Amino acid sequence: MLLDRSLSKWRLLLLSAGIIKLAVMALTPPSGDLLNWTAGASLALASLANGHFPSVSVTGVYGPIDILLVPFFWIWTKLPIQHPPVYNMISSRSTPALLLALLMKLPPLIADIVTGVVVFRLTLQFTHSEKKSKLAAIIWYFNPYNIFWINAVGAMDVIPTLVLLLAIVLGCSSRWFRSGVCVSIASILRIYPIFSLPFFLLATRTRRTRGYAISGFLLPLIAAVIFLYASGAGTLNAIVDLPKVEYWLLDFLGGNLTNVNLKLALVLVPVQFYVTVRYWKRSPLLYLTTVSVLALLIGAQNTPPHHFLWVSPLLTMCVVLTPDEAWIFVLAFITASLHLGPIFGIFPMAFFSLVDPFLGGCFYAAKAVYLIKLNLENIVTSGSHAFH
Repeated sequence: MLLDRSLSKWRLLLLSAGIIKLAVMALTPPSGDLLNWTAGASLALASLANGHFPSVSVTGVYGPIDILLVPFFWIWTKLPIQHPPVYNMISSRSTPALLLALLMKLPPLIADIVTGVVVFRLTLQFTHSEKKSKLAAIIWYFNPYNIFWINAVGAMDVIPTLVLLLAIVLGCSSRWFRSGVCVSIASILRIYPIFSLPFFLLATRTRRTRGYAISGFLLPLIAAVIFLYASGAGTLNAIVDLPKVEYWLLDFLGGNLTNVNLKLALVLVPVQFYVTVRYWKRSPLLYLTTVSVLALLIGAQNTPPHHFLWVSPLLTMCVVLTPDEAWIFVLAFITASLHLGPIFGIFPMAFFSLVDPFLGGCFYAAKAVYLIKLNLENIVTSGSHAFH
């Protein structure tokens, strides 16, 4: 009954969510990766101002998002205020710093808003229930984990996450060429979505539709390589060598070129793919993408909590489709929000140093439980209502 009354006022709830998000954006100073993204946008803007496209050797794999951020950084440079060096404004509450933080958080805010719309539409497509679709959107917008990482910290991962969601929407409508294009664009923005490609191909069912998806995936990649080469921004060798330069990428996958650590992500994702092919029955692309991303995150050696944004909208829809998962959902997002440091200085660092290992353990365990649960549901209840 309480839920019904709340959903009847869903427009007011969405307005409230928007006000909360804008307040958080305006009141939290720039810090962490937001400054790194801003510095990248600054370098990209300088290159464009000098008449050439930013070099891959300078931007690395961050270049595409750096380019997206250039207009917002440019606006900041034109404001009638002081413009201190980017890294001088870390955690500063000066007017230039707060305005910079607000402008640089606008792209993830836009992606955040559109993601909620896509979550609503995709849930409606699966359930044909406007009530459940509204609930999914409200969960997305009010999730404190999303508010913290997207609106306070300014995590840019929500942008390629949105593109990956659009790939699911298009795939569910059998528009596989466009779906492949979206998977490719998401992979160009952040490389992780490429690990979901085999699961997309599994959902295509026929050789012809699989060919459409592969063609769509290859088109943006080939176009990007040709453009980089033609503009002098990078060669094929420079692109291939990026993993050697971006050490964090190899660490994320569980190892690097200088040691023999097992690359767990490169093992767990194929194992999950085998389980899916061998034991799953017919299931929607939403679940295929969810298990692919969860397998990647669980197998990765270095997975900071903001990387959980990749699976956040997927699990939002999953928990609406199967409400008995709500406790895992809440556990995962609460521990992900609290893990690795105090939020807004509410709690002292000494407190977090004591409980953080427990929070981290709960966070990673919740991800593993979700992966196991989705596998069991698809293997055991392969014809359940959630998969129609």
